[in-house]
Amino acid sequence: MQANKRAYDPIDSTVLYCYLFLVILGIMSIFATEYNGVLGDTFLSFKHSYIRQAIFAIASGLMFFTILGFDRRILQLISYPMYGLILLLLLSVFVFGERTKGDQNWINLGFFKLQPSEFAKFATAMALAKYFDTPSMRFVTRKEQLTAYAIIGLPLLMVMAQGDAGSSLVFAAFIFVLNREGLSDLYIYLGLYVIAVSVLSLIINQYIIIGISVVLFLGLIYWNWMNKQLVKILTIVMIGTCIYTSSVSYIFNNVLEKHQRDRINVILGKELTKEAKRGVAYNLNQSKIAIGSGGIIGKGYLQGTQTRYNYVPETSTDFIFSAIGEEWGFLGAVVLIFVYTTMLLRLLWLAERQRSPYGRVYIYSVVAIIFTHVVINIGMTIGLLPVIGIPLPLLSYGGSSLLSFTFMIATALKLDSERRMTMR
Repeated sequence: MQANKRAYDPIDSTVLYCYLFLVILGIMSIFATEYNGVLGDTFLSFKHSYIRQAIFAIASGLMFFTILGFDRRILQLISYPMYGLILLLLLSVFVFGERTKGDQNWINLGFFKLQPSEFAKFATAMALAKYFDTPSMRFVTRKEQLTAYAIIGLPLLMVMAQGDAGSSLVFAAFIFVLNREGLSDLYIYLGLYVIAVSVLSLIINQYIIIGISVVLFLGLIYWNWMNKQLVKILTIVMIGTCIYTSSVSYIFNNVLEKHQRDRINVILGKELTKEAKRGVAYNLNQSKIAIGSGGIIGKGYLQGTQTRYNYVPETSTDFIFSAIGEEWGFLGAVVLIFVYTTMLLRLLWLAERQRSPYGRVYIYSVVAIIFTHVVINIGMTIGLLPVIGIPLPLLSYGGSSLLSFTFMIATALKLDSERRMTMR
């Protein structure tokens, strides 16, 4: 093991300031969801979510500076052991896990509920980065590609088995990292195509979709019949589309849980059962009412009524954006999105200036994970995406989530500050 002459740069202040802004806003917003107009004797009690979140923030801050004190080589050396440890934690959930709202993805430690699926994201990012940092790695052979898929797929399968749909979707974001490293754009287009076919199959009769697909692809085949390779690809896609379209309805009705079907039906505007109208549809409607009531400039801090009086469920966790929209209005929401965008664009810039595959792949993974969280969380609170349990990074209440995102960002900044070092 040899390293170039050590050359440290200051950590990127833009990302650091965005991180601090989001953590502080998160604590303020969680406090606002619990504030009842009176600061009583129990203001500093540990029973309050905002106090526990503040403690998590302090612990995260200590971890942040601890990581900055590590040597870059240590972070690279522990990548595979960290990945293995998290896989063991994911397995332990099936034995010691606590079932919450139908899903078994928490380990109750008494003083703290640990959610291994949150930590699995950065552990997978570290393992993937370590793999791409392997000498002679080019990501062109079948073996190299299958190994990368396995690194992502193993924790993904365990998270899916635990019923954590939100975290499962986040793992799909790693395809953008693989695309940056050479994976064909065709896979991105194929994924978008599958999503489009899935949605259409749930809205329109599946036989109509199959008929349109057959006519469309036969027309394309006839138009390009001399191109044998293209004809072969179009034929495979046509047959695959017909089979997949036929299976969507079965999967929707027999594989997905009832609450998952209800959430999708809400987005599709389908007729809902009375239970769904009182459940997921009610939650979403209250969230949109809260955001809409904020108007342009909001009602003011601690003046939100929809979120403060629990009209919006899970306000401090999944629906924290509702509280921000109600109290800070459209302008506040725009500022929040601007901060996230600034942090993500800055991280992308840091990724591109890395001198090693490890730093580049890891930071790209962090960007993909945070971006997916932000899009899905905000999308579900305003009714563009199904309601699933996924936190808004650094804002939503939760120790596992805050610690995980802090680890990701701190490690990214550390790798960038020592980017002039290389290790093989």
